[in-house]
Amino acid sequence: MSGVSGEKAEYLVSQSTLMCLTVLSGSGPQDAIVGLAKCSGKVRQQWYIQSGLWEWGGDRSLCLAPDEKNRRLCLAPCVSSQVAWALDSSDRLTYGGSLVLDVPWQKPQTSVILYPKHDGSNQKWWLLSDLQSRADTTGPPPSAPALLHIRQQESLQCRSNAEAPDYLISQSTHTVLTVVNGSRGSDAVVKMAAYSGSPQQQWYPKDGVWHWGQDQSLCLAPDWNTHNLTLAPCDSSAPIWCMNHRGIMSCESWVLDVPWEEPRVRVIVYPHMHGEENQKWWTLSTLKINENLSNSCARNTHTYNQELARSLVNRLCHPCEPLPCQRNVSQFPGLVSPHAVRVSTIITLDLSTLGQRQNLRMTTPEDWQATDLYVRDGEAFQVILPESLSHHKASQITVRVGAHCDHLQPSSDNLKRSTFKRMPVVTEEFDVEPGINNLRSQYGGNLIFTFDEGENFVVNIEVKNVVKVPHYLLGKTSKSEWDECKSGDVPYSVLETGSVVLIVPSPAASTITSPSNLLCRYDRVIQLLNDLAGFDSSDPPPRGKQWLVEDVQVTAGSAHAGFPAMFCQEYYELCSLDTPHSWVIWHELGHNYQQSKWWSYAYGSESTVNLFSLYIQETLTGEDRLKKEHRYSKTAKAVDDGLTFKDADCWQKLVFLMEIKHAFPDSGWEMYRTLNRTTRALSPKEADTLASGLQNQYDYVYQVLSRAVGADLLPHYQRWSLPLSQQARHTVSQLGLQKSPRDLALRS
Repeated sequence: MSGVSGEKAEYLVSQSTLMCLTVLSGSGPQDAIVGLAKCSGKVRQQWYIQSGLWEWGGDRSLCLAPDEKNRRLCLAPCVSSQVAWALDSSDRLTYGGSLVLDVPWQKPQTSVILYPKHDGSNQKWWLLSDLQSRADTTGPPPSAPALLHIRQQESLQCRSNAEAPDYLISQSTHTVLTVVNGSRGSDAVVKMAAYSGSPQQQWYPKDGVWHWGQDQSLCLAPDWNTHNLTLAPCDSSAPIWCMNHRGIMSCESWVLDVPWEEPRVRVIVYPHMHGEENQKWWTLSTLKINENLSNSCARNTHTYNQELARSLVNRLCHPCEPLPCQRNVSQFPGLVSPHAVRVSTIITLDLSTLGQRQNLRMTTPEDWQATDLYVRDGEAFQVILPESLSHHKASQITVRVGAHCDHLQPSSDNLKRSTFKRMPVVTEEFDVEPGINNLRSQYGGNLIFTFDEGENFVVNIEVKNVVKVPHYLLGKTSKSEWDECKSGDVPYSVLETGSVVLIVPSPAASTITSPSNLLCRYDRVIQLLNDLAGFDSSDPPPRGKQWLVEDVQVTAGSAHAGFPAMFCQEYYELCSLDTPHSWVIWHELGHNYQQSKWWSYAYGSESTVNLFSLYIQETLTGEDRLKKEHRYSKTAKAVDDGLTFKDADCWQKLVFLMEIKHAFPDSGWEMYRTLNRTTRALSPKEADTLASGLQNQYDYVYQVLSRAVGADLLPHYQRWSLPLSQQARHTVSQLGLQKSPRDLALRS
């Protein structure tokens, strides 16, 4: 190889990093720093081989030379250089026979030194021309295809010319590169900002030079003194930007980077490419041409992130303009019938009561107001607030389209072994102001209003260009009215009572013959949940309604609690008359009533929740699932054989709690009502202390239940090897209570 010569630029590529030998900075023998940078095709990476001399593409009067004193590389005048570089049979670049070019393993692996020979890959190199010739004949080395692809992609990105403006979108912030201030190189401030479509955010890439949309004689440039970005004249020395296949944007060997410090509006040039998300970018043009998320790429994080970015671009596009990225909602949420009549209507928004008591210590309903309206996908609609309404009051109102709130991610439990059955995010929220608000949802969905705490008031608003939804309101909608509207033209219908809202597929809703019977059953479940939680007239239950929503895919399990509680319609049909009397409803809504970190989790999250399930089952059916499945007797035997509370499963821990209930029938369920009431009555300081450690919670429940049943439950805890502190034991002993039997097990 030492005899190779030519007039074509050559590139030297490290086999261990797939980066190119580059003059990273400087331009002469005194200041040149030679190291590695990603392959970009720039002149700083080009070398012309002339009989062993490596002339630098940036100035062919200078050649690659060893700095033997510092064991690094430098540039030296070609006329005085006596160095002859050669690639040996092991792909090592040598001079003088003993020292070779070596890439140290220390991150970020951009240094190149002179080092004695060995066989490590960090001393092995390719010439790009050699790679290309091997690809044409015997095939490239294993890593070469990726390298060639990167080169091709980067070359295309550098040469791309745009007649229409483009936008640079950060993959980590979903904000857009913007000239936020100034209009010249001397005063321009370039940062990240929310997408607006303004000329300050527009760029025209031409041969790697990014011309600014507001003044195309100015181009994007790094400020090498501050490492910020600025504008510079688009002359012959304008900086060249390249974006590789991973979305990393570079100039020279530096990359565009959005630092992690909040509020994340800065953008800098950074000396090292680490490839994390804050160094990755999209252009709007590439997002538009890529396909939407599909089942085949459900675990492809890059494609998933692109889908989120396309969703963002659509949301930020003006409602009167065509959607930049078209959506297909035929599978989900579904299409509105082409025969559906668009309506305008007046709605009363009731913000007369807002917020919740601060001591409920449970998952409380949010301030959502359902409507009988549906927004068609991709179609503008209007929400008109009175001009007389203050901006402060208007800021308390949010327009939500869609109740399907689960944000699906490749890491979601249900996506680890499956594929996406719908778009990752299909609901949208919009802030509104007094006057006319032009809005658009790219997916469509049920129209919902949500409220923030603040002033209490009632206001009438107007909504235009929406579609009516089949909506049954218990106590208001008549049977004949339901029969008339239930075969609606929209994908999802609304069933509502004073305590619960159901969002269900319209085809299933249309089969309901007696919605009042169905909804009365749901109301009864909520009533029983409130009862076991210990709410009464002096300690009222949470204000607001529990929402239950059917979806084609949820983040975890076949259903999950929260607000809203989500149910996969493959397994559950919320509008079936049997569903309110099923365990899944009691279980998921029971999670919302758990007092979590204050005591429920210590005794088992999936155990204590089923106290609610068992109570509702016993009240409605007279049955006890634990008895029916022989869990009491099986668990008793396991404890006899040495099972401890710590090692028990969720059903066995539930038996521990239910054994107390059955052993003291005079107290029965009232002991758990007392426990819930007592926990709500704790002061914030007492609650924080309780939540600070498991031992505190073990002790707390022991003390409360012992008082509630009138017996010291220490023997029961000892049988299950559930540790109690000496202080807790002393506190209960001071009450003078008789010890409970050690064995409270139900063995029949």
